[in-house]
Amino acid sequence: MLFAGILPAWTAPAAYRARAALQSTLQRYYLGKHDTEAAASAFVRGRAGVLRDHGISSSEIAKMEIMLPYAATTNTVPTLFWLITFIFSRPELVAALREEVRALATAAGEADKDVTVDIASVEARCPRLMSCYRETLRVTTHQTSVRTVVRDTVLADGRGRSYLLKKGVDIHLSIATSHLTEEVWGEAAGEFDPERFLSGGAATGKTQRQAYQPFGGGHHLCPGKSFAFVEIMAVVATLLLGYDVGTSDGRPWKVPQYAQWSMVDSIHKPVDEGAGLGIKMVKKQGWERVRWRYTI
Repeated sequence: MLFAGILPAWTAPAAYRARAALQSTLQRYYLGKHDTEAAASAFVRGRAGVLRDHGISSSEIAKMEIMLPYAATTNTVPTLFWLITFIFSRPELVAALREEVRALATAAGEADKDVTVDIASVEARCPRLMSCYRETLRVTTHQTSVRTVVRDTVLADGRGRSYLLKKGVDIHLSIATSHLTEEVWGEAAGEFDPERFLSGGAATGKTQRQAYQPFGGGHHLCPGKSFAFVEIMAVVATLLLGYDVGTSDGRPWKVPQYAQWSMVDSIHKPVDEGAGLGIKMVKKQGWERVRWRYTI
């Protein structure tokens, strides 16, 4: 009770006040039933509608929905950071990906053209970009999954050793271990390989598919998986199509090292929050006045 109700106001006063300000704004929004208006997204309308159907008040909805910005950005932003860094630090890879992404874009008009990018077709039509995305998740995801043992189970490692997991015990499964084990991914398991997930690549076998779990699996598959994918692909496709991206000082890219793992985060952060790595984005000639649209 102390940690939940009192201490945050003293240990993290700025964050506490910021959260209170956001909650106050959301209170006005939900108490005014603005989520039911046509201008509200179907996502917001649907969530609030389900909560109200189950007897949750508008005031409580406002407190609960404060988690949405956190859920939508906490792992998506660092994943996007690494994907942009891995892609644009390799000029030859950028050229190949641009050819793929062009097939997703349709344009109307010339002087002030609307460009619509079909994000829904990325998985089917952009195998190399999908490989880069999956490989980024593989090398940067280090979260743990928690499971409860439902019956006494003995696991063998194939080397003569066995382990007894007792019923009722909670176990923590390290995703980083399954993502970086050389026995599964090869000697270069810790390195980013943009072609690893292409057909015939090093990640096409059954063992690799079983070991790859950036969003968990089964009944515990992350419900935000598709939402995060759309966010990330919309940004990356836009940069590939309409921008030249380089370092802010014009020097060659230097991919940052990973910071020490944190139990709080699911995705690696760069050392010193990426200090020293600045990028410069310049609109490509002929794309200066584009209006971007997306189909998902």
